[in-house]
Amino acid sequence: MEWNASTGGVIFSSPAVGQDGSVYIGSNDNKLHAYNSDGTAKWTFTAGNWIDSTPAISANGIIYVGSWDNKLYALYESNGSKLWEYETNSYVIASPAIGADGRIYVGSKDSILYAFENNGSVAWEYFAGQPVTSSAALGQDGTIYFGDENGTFHAVNPDGTTKWTYEVDTVSDTNKSILSSAALDLAGNIYFGSGNGYCYSLSDNDSNASLNWKFLTGDRVDASPVIGINDEIFFVSRDGYMRSLSSLSGGLNWDAFVGDVFYSSPVVDQNGRTYVIGYTGGGENHLFAYDANGSLAWDTNDTNCPFGIGGIVDSSLALSEDGKIYYGCYDNHIYCLDVNQSPATSDWPMFQRNSRRDGAWPSYLLETSVSPLGSGSISGGGIYNQGAVASVSAASTTQGYTFVSWTGAGTGASNPLSLTVNSNLSLTANFSLNSYILTIDAGVGGIVSGSGTYDHGTQASITATPTTGYLFSGWSGVGITDSTSQNTTILMTQSSTVTANFTPQTFSVSTGTSPSGIGQVTGSGNYQYGQIVDILASATTPGYSFNYWSGDSSGSVNPLSLIIDSNLSLTANFGLAEHSLILNAGVGGSVTGSGTFNYGSLSSIQANPSEGYTFTEWIGNGVADSSASSTTVEMIADRNVSAIFSQNRYQLTLYAGEGGTVSEDGNFTHGEHANITAIPNEGFSFVKWNGDGITSSFSPSTTVEMNQNQSVSALFSINYYHLYANSSVGGSVNGEGNYSHGQEVVISAVPETGYSFLNWTGDIAGNSTSPSLSILIDSNKSITANFALTTENHYVLSILSNPTNAGTTTQDASSYPLNTTANISANPATGYEFLSWNGGGIIDVNSSSTTLNIASDLTITANFQIKSYTLEMNSSTGGTTSTGGNFEYSTDVNITAFPENGYSFTNWIGDGILDPLSSSTSVSMTQNRTVVPNFTILKRTLTLAFSEGGAVHGGGVYNHGSSVQINATPSSGYAFEKWNGTYAPLDPYSSITSIQLSQDTNLTAQFSRSIYSLQIETLGGGTVSSGGNYYYGYNASISANPANGYQFEKWEGTGIADINSRYTTVQMTADRNVSALFSILSLSDSLNDSVKIAENWYTSTWFGTFFHNQGGWTYHLTFGWIYPIIENQNSIWFWNEQLGWVWVAQETFTDFYIWSENSKNWIYWDDSNHSSIRFYDYSNLSWVNFDI
Repeated sequence: MEWNASTGGVIFSSPAVGQDGSVYIGSNDNKLHAYNSDGTAKWTFTAGNWIDSTPAISANGIIYVGSWDNKLYALYESNGSKLWEYETNSYVIASPAIGADGRIYVGSKDSILYAFENNGSVAWEYFAGQPVTSSAALGQDGTIYFGDENGTFHAVNPDGTTKWTYEVDTVSDTNKSILSSAALDLAGNIYFGSGNGYCYSLSDNDSNASLNWKFLTGDRVDASPVIGINDEIFFVSRDGYMRSLSSLSGGLNWDAFVGDVFYSSPVVDQNGRTYVIGYTGGGENHLFAYDANGSLAWDTNDTNCPFGIGGIVDSSLALSEDGKIYYGCYDNHIYCLDVNQSPATSDWPMFQRNSRRDGAWPSYLLETSVSPLGSGSISGGGIYNQGAVASVSAASTTQGYTFVSWTGAGTGASNPLSLTVNSNLSLTANFSLNSYILTIDAGVGGIVSGSGTYDHGTQASITATPTTGYLFSGWSGVGITDSTSQNTTILMTQSSTVTANFTPQTFSVSTGTSPSGIGQVTGSGNYQYGQIVDILASATTPGYSFNYWSGDSSGSVNPLSLIIDSNLSLTANFGLAEHSLILNAGVGGSVTGSGTFNYGSLSSIQANPSEGYTFTEWIGNGVADSSASSTTVEMIADRNVSAIFSQNRYQLTLYAGEGGTVSEDGNFTHGEHANITAIPNEGFSFVKWNGDGITSSFSPSTTVEMNQNQSVSALFSINYYHLYANSSVGGSVNGEGNYSHGQEVVISAVPETGYSFLNWTGDIAGNSTSPSLSILIDSNKSITANFALTTENHYVLSILSNPTNAGTTTQDASSYPLNTTANISANPATGYEFLSWNGGGIIDVNSSSTTLNIASDLTITANFQIKSYTLEMNSSTGGTTSTGGNFEYSTDVNITAFPENGYSFTNWIGDGILDPLSSSTSVSMTQNRTVVPNFTILKRTLTLAFSEGGAVHGGGVYNHGSSVQINATPSSGYAFEKWNGTYAPLDPYSSITSIQLSQDTNLTAQFSRSIYSLQIETLGGGTVSSGGNYYYGYNASISANPANGYQFEKWEGTGIADINSRYTTVQMTADRNVSALFSILSLSDSLNDSVKIAENWYTSTWFGTFFHNQGGWTYHLTFGWIYPIIENQNSIWFWNEQLGWVWVAQETFTDFYIWSENSKNWIYWDDSNHSSIRFYDYSNLSWVNFDI
């Protein structure tokens, strides 16, 4: 003990130490006491009521202190005289804080935080809404932090506006008032306690506060926290414990029981030793000293301690730079204890930060500017603590400008620039329009490229290449187009430094199959980097085979050898065994449809004949219709199928019209030029050819191009000749004229009176003495009838023919003696017949050969009549004809053939037809005729097409009127919809139907992809993703999410890629119904630190020993039978018959705290005496015995 001094009242105020070692403390004797460094009285100042407020000493020697008389006083440190005072509306218990600009901040019980200028004028007032006992703490940027008595922690801007507020937790049966003053660190974290039993750590995010962590104690936390030297926070709770927490995580480093402490805050020295005073009961008060590791260094109640604590201490300890500890006591004394250690160099080692109790950081203004104005910006300017290192960065804000150098407080071109702030500074960043430097750094595990100098606006390419055993994890820096891509770009609008980050690789191989249940994969597991692993996929279902790998490998090599250099996830994809389809085309066409196809699929094939060729058949196995050019092949094995084509051969049919012949018919290949010849009969001439494809229609010898069946007819015309009939003196001749070839022309010589016919001379053969003669016309002819004077006593017999050309007559002389019997005969010409004789003396007028008696010159007539012939017109299948009838000889009768619908006229059959190929022609009636027309049924082409997803059968060429069955066969995963076309089939929505062909028809079979439904179910224990409808072959994603206390077991159903994965897919080749199975999560499996110690017995480092078999019930050695619901490996809910539902967590249970859902409060577990286990229920502040 260095010294102590007495005041006139109890001391709640905390001491403040001036630069000269003087000590200042308030007392309930209404005075502020000033002591010299040796403990002698320096001066006193009397206020109107108690002074519980801790005085704060400014840098210019002014002391500020509040009083229960509602006033804030400003006193000279040298003599205690008053500079000014200000009266608030209620008590001023809080301690003032002094800003770097000399402004004073203090809260009052009137719910207002006041800001005073150093002349005593009010700068502003901030209404907190609740009384303020907490002393203000000033942050580096001037923010004022304090709490009110209703649990609101305030952050106020230097101008008095609200920055943000934070509401502490409402804990039942507690008061959440904030009497604790905040401790601050340079990282911007804020630490304070609350009456709800928590110690809080917040971060100031400018617009709001976020909770870093909170630590629950057993009672109020009214004393203010302080900061140690090893990232630790010290504070004391009314539950009697001083705790050391990690400032980073809030985790407990150590704790120590120090007794009841109301408001007194500890202090930390340069070695990390912490000093605290507490009431331990029985009238004893202790000053404890704890080393940084939590071990007790000493205690004033040790037997060898030269002094003791005379009463309760609510005064927060002060530690001066010369190693003196000061505190006030309820025994009215102030004490000075020499520990010979200066305060810790931590950010906040004691109440209100330092022994001057100003609650603020020494700070200076770093003022920044840019040149030229508007070309850029500077970050890092503002208020800094004394000695702080400011990192100032310059950035261009005007496109095309770049930072060049600093002037003012700093020089050079370093950016960012580090400045140590010990005074107000002015710094200018100079910019110029320039190129930009891109610096690419590589973290451990890779190399980079792309560094260099780039013009403004350039997209600079950067590349990160991981070295063996590492993976690229991302770029860090600004302006990166895609921070996750190894190859990306940076838009160069400023100089940039980016870093490629790499992470060490892990070495697990996981495998799955798709679809599920079709096959298996061996080789999954954990492997060392570089190890060679064989992954083998094998089908377990007949008819299936391995197809390919997907995931982190591809291809179809099986087994797959992998050199492990990363985490690998592989899926072996199986499918119906694939088979190859090889299509071959014979001469005369092409084929489509070759490829590789799934087992059992119907593969569409198409044969396409070249011009002049016809598809004949498919040769090979599995062909659905070997005679259809468009069909399918069933792929249950490798197939080799050939399309056979035949060159088209066409029939050439030649017809000869009346008057000639033609060369023979024939059969010719497509494109061949067939020779044809027309040979006119004697007396006829060739006219032309009728038909298609004829090279020269008017040439009797020509060719026909054979690109289809051809019918060609040759037309002939009969020749005509002139018959010249001459006569000598004594008579005339009948019969001169033009006649057709072969026509029999009757000529007759008619003698004049006194003459008789002598003979014929000229182009005549045969009997030249008959006056009536038939001449066959086969050329131009000239004949002369010769007459002579009649012999005396002879009489002339003249015989006429009627009609003139209807026949000839014969007589045995041209003149006869009287009463001579003359033999006469009538010879009808072709097409005529004898009718009778006219004239006198004829013995038998009805006989063509008869006699008569010559008694005078006689002229008789032989009468003839033309013959009639029957034309019989017979119909045939496919049409009708014009009618027949009876017609005179040599009549050309017009005939017409009428084809029925669906037929065409082909040719006439019969003799005497002018043009056998013309449906309208004529027949020469030189005899009885029978004529028959030929009709050919028309061919109709049925063309079948199909959309993607199937094949068709039934197309081809058919007779008109045929009913043709057509068939549409969908491929796997497709369904037939309908037939589309101009002329619909019988049932357009049936895949197998028929169509009546009345004309050429085009039909298209329309297919659509099959859609299948996916239903996902669970029997409880978790939730699943929703199902839906999907196209055939789609891999639909499914997921299972176990509820708390449950774990995913597997999927049940077909088509599942990996039944053991929560996240997998279902191959939609049919309607699917899958179920997720969950099981209760066992306690032993959930706790990672659990160790099996016997059959079904386990122990956990934090949860203890328990028995677990099947089902959910567990026997715990401490709690007895429990029903656990596991949240995670660090926290558990369980039900116990006596406790009900309770929650235990590793963080709190290690300190024996359990949350009770029944009481909505904490219980403190005490099993130190296993024969009498009990717990303290904070809801009713009582101990309760626990019976297992």
